[in-house]
Amino acid sequence: MFDIGFFELLVIFVIALLVLGPERLPRVARQIGYWSGRARSAFNNLRYELEREAHNQDMQEKFRKQMETLGIDEKSLSGTRDDDTQEKAPAQDKHTTND
Repeated sequence: MFDIGFFELLVIFVIALLVLGPERLPRVARQIGYWSGRARSAFNNLRYELEREAHNQDMQEKFRKQMETLGIDEKSLSGTRDDDTQEKAPAQDKHTTND
């Protein structure tokens, strides 16, 4: 990526010292460190999410291939018949009176 050596960092430090002065340089360096840390954290989080999504897609593809080799249909696993899963409520007589 970037190949920044000691000499380049020294030149950047001297220029920053001349432009900002000794009073503001520590505060600016702290802010740069803070924001670069946040950017690095966001990048690492994004990379983790992308790797996890790629792994999930890979696992889904392996699962589909395994189901095809076993001859199992996805619909047969996810869908069940309504008659078997739902209990029928007892019929109530609307014409009975409470005496």
